[in-house]
Amino acid sequence: RDLCVASLAGTVTGAAEDGTFLQPSIIGGHAAESHSRPYMVSLRFQEVHACGAALVHRRWALSAAHCVDGRPWQEGMLLVGLHKWRDPEPGAQRFGIRAACPHPGYDNNTLENDLLLLQLDRKVALSRTRRLISLPRKEPAAGARCSLAGWGDPKRGRLSPTLQEMEVTVMDTRMCNNSRFWRGKIGPAMICFQGLHRGSAPAKGDSGSPLVCGKRPAVAGVMSFGSRDPTDPFKPPVATSTVKYKKWIQKTLRKGCGSGQPEHTGRTKHPFLFTQVGF
Repeated sequence: RDLCVASLAGTVTGAAEDGTFLQPSIIGGHAAESHSRPYMVSLRFQEVHACGAALVHRRWALSAAHCVDGRPWQEGMLLVGLHKWRDPEPGAQRFGIRAACPHPGYDNNTLENDLLLLQLDRKVALSRTRRLISLPRKEPAAGARCSLAGWGDPKRGRLSPTLQEMEVTVMDTRMCNNSRFWRGKIGPAMICFQGLHRGSAPAKGDSGSPLVCGKRPAVAGVMSFGSRDPTDPFKPPVATSTVKYKKWIQKTLRKGCGSGQPEHTGRTKHPFLFTQVGF
């Protein structure tokens, strides 16, 4: 399976001397309004954004299990309340990771159960730019309008300077699993989706970013994988459902996961998990 992590940025018309983008273009998306998604979290290693995450509790962020597969999670950091990943605003807060809790059934071959809860080393001080996002009561139906946001990776090793976002539509799972699309590789707890506009798609850089659905925004899924070619209409991006794992999420938020040591320490066997490279 070709795997990718979502990113919403595309080609770049120019770059500053420090490597930040002067004018990022986006695959069917647009720049998010500053702090319009205060639940967004940046998981980073060596001071570089690696994956997205969502703040679901004052001490916990929800992301994808493959984001820490084979990585020293103890060296990771979580940033909350930022719009610019490289130049965090004064209100942004930085946290160490006390525990990494991947779903116990996570399979780094099939990417089933690709969920991760990261425990922060202290509580987030909630504010206008740092807020929680809830879990939904029910799975989004086929045709539901949702959205995805992230800092992206339009070129290897580079990121969009500000948060980007795009609108998406949830696909029928049976259609996504047929011989024209993912050919039976979509598990029962996976959500296929496609960009609302033709040719729009997430691309490299935003694994773990929340798929947000509903009139009252809720994290219905976590970005897991997609195609090597992010705009391939027959290999739409796939998120891991949160509704299917609501009991596990709630139990982990209450009790943690014991030692906090992920069971899987080897890297995923797939070559196209588009988390930020180099870690």
